[in-house]
Amino acid sequence: MLYQHNLRRCSVNKRTLRMPLQALVAAIIFVSAAACGYGQESVSVVTDRPTYDAGSEVGVEVLFSGADASKLGSLDLSATVRYAGEDSAVAGPVIISRGFMPSAEKPSTGYQPLWKIPADARTGRYEVDIAARESGLSQSKFGTSNGVSFAVYRKLVKIDRIQLDRTFYTSGDTISCRATIKNLTDHAIDGLRVEFSDRYWPWIAGPAAQAKMSIVTMANGLSLAPGEEQTLRLPRAGVAPEVKQPAIRQYGVVVWDRDRKNVYDIAFSPLTFVQPPGVNEPKPYYLQYAYPTLSAVNTSSYREFYPPGYDSTAIRFDHSHTMFQPGNVAPIRFAVSDPTDQPWKQIMLRMRALDPNGKEVSYQVRGQNLDIPAHGTPLQEETRLILPPGTSGIYRVNVEVNDAAGAILAASSLELGVNPLPKSLLIFCAHEDDEGAHYGIIRAAVENHIPVHLVYFTSGDAGSCDRYYEQSCDPAQALNFGALRMDETRAALGHLGVPPEDIYYLGLPDGGSGQIWYDHVEPSHPYLSVLLASDHAPYTGLVRPNLPYSRDSVIAAVKEIIKKLQPAVIYTAHPPSEGHIDHVVNGYFVVKALQELEHEGALSARPEVRVDRIYNPREHPPTPYHYAEKKFFASGDALTLAQEADWFYQSQGGNRAQGNLRTFNQLAREETYRVILDWQEHEGWNEK
Repeated sequence: MLYQHNLRRCSVNKRTLRMPLQALVAAIIFVSAAACGYGQESVSVVTDRPTYDAGSEVGVEVLFSGADASKLGSLDLSATVRYAGEDSAVAGPVIISRGFMPSAEKPSTGYQPLWKIPADARTGRYEVDIAARESGLSQSKFGTSNGVSFAVYRKLVKIDRIQLDRTFYTSGDTISCRATIKNLTDHAIDGLRVEFSDRYWPWIAGPAAQAKMSIVTMANGLSLAPGEEQTLRLPRAGVAPEVKQPAIRQYGVVVWDRDRKNVYDIAFSPLTFVQPPGVNEPKPYYLQYAYPTLSAVNTSSYREFYPPGYDSTAIRFDHSHTMFQPGNVAPIRFAVSDPTDQPWKQIMLRMRALDPNGKEVSYQVRGQNLDIPAHGTPLQEETRLILPPGTSGIYRVNVEVNDAAGAILAASSLELGVNPLPKSLLIFCAHEDDEGAHYGIIRAAVENHIPVHLVYFTSGDAGSCDRYYEQSCDPAQALNFGALRMDETRAALGHLGVPPEDIYYLGLPDGGSGQIWYDHVEPSHPYLSVLLASDHAPYTGLVRPNLPYSRDSVIAAVKEIIKKLQPAVIYTAHPPSEGHIDHVVNGYFVVKALQELEHEGALSARPEVRVDRIYNPREHPPTPYHYAEKKFFASGDALTLAQEADWFYQSQGGNRAQGNLRTFNQLAREETYRVILDWQEHEGWNEK
């Protein structure tokens, strides 16, 4: 996390910027002391790690640079530590250096002990304040607030190693496994259950059900003394599956408590390769590659992205605004040029607009007896199309260039998506990239200057974290991966036109929403996440710093956002067929917050609540609500931006999606959703 400060004697101004968490540089402070006769110096404050296990020690270093750094004189440097969101110090002031004189030969203090974190310290994010005084004097020379931050986690049990007997298997081969389990605490842990299986996440119902048949118990009732590690061996952990062609497989080890309710740790094996007897082609590519096989490399579809009639070198439409409301006036802008070697004489421009049923709703002659020189400056045209009220769907605008005899010299078309649009829009997502179900209406809101905000409950720390690092993730890597996924969301939504300040993050742990909803209601009893090993949100840039992982805390944060924005329409998740618990509970948080706000009289108007479509009604958890099925129509150009937005999710297969480019006609023009008709009713049905 990077902070930029403009500092003068006795005054401080701050401006926050982002930086990857894995970078050790946690703060850069620009010292401007011109008023004191000094030049420009810069001071960097860094911690020796971005995250720390409770019980470890934090080190901090102050670095000076700039030609005039030595003019700062002899400095006494001290620091205090605060829990983010609170004013009182938990440690310090601690003297970092006394009588330090920065120079070109000695520009930094070196890492100095700052704080021995207590074993029972709260998990989450901490901030460090730095103060500098002239040696022997009490007057402050300069100081920082929130200058550097770090996260504290508490990991109880760690799967230290997973080792399979080999990398390459033939279908039917026996797979054996060794796993080392370590107690990281200073007290004994009893009753552990250790399982081997196909790769899966316990909080995603579909994959968990599929992996159930492959689960083999490695240990049941395992006890570990403080700091003890044990290596478990399973000679017959599984059998290489029957496959039709060479395939990539991965296996996992999960450590549960004695009741198989809470997960202590999850780790995955290195990749293995399985092939049928005597078959070794085609060789598979890992998910990080754009194409799954060499035969899938696509060199042609992008050349025909627009179908005939939609892309003309002679008629170029402005594609920046193609989403409208029924009854509105749609500005249509296009440029006409002669791409041939002979000038066009006495031509006529005609424009026709067709409704979703192909009925003509407008016919305009834009020009007659026009002369356009060959390869000359394009003729700019703009007209206004009055859209019929009450009719939604995909409209088509056709422009033709006709010669004096009526022959068509050039033609092109533009699609318009027409739907009723809300006055404001708030979208709640379980994970980064879940907004993909709403790309059409997001783009429509941007084009029509309708306020649109998005809230992400979790930061997706588990979603392919191990594949990103090519190893199972520790808390620091999970934290950094979650920050990376948030950056991908800012880039994807930025491509659609949503600014970063309209994107909110709560920082919940990936896969932990069910535990938070059902078992950790009060802030005094927060949920300790599996990968982040934290019971408070440890990220920077959240709606609330150090949000406790409890139901009441999450609902309070959601209420705060809704009360502030007062949206006309709210989107939240509907459980998809794979039954990811974060998707299920996403809607629970939102509806519960709305019900409480309505009881409090805090809603200016009752918002319409929409949820994703049902992917498989047989697999989706039943609810007592009644729904209305709806459709939203998006233009091909809006969906082109949506397709490209997905490519920014590189950690979620974005590059692979780009390798499966859909052409203009292949983009689905409809987004389906459901309106909850009675969300204000049926309180408490899902809280047990």
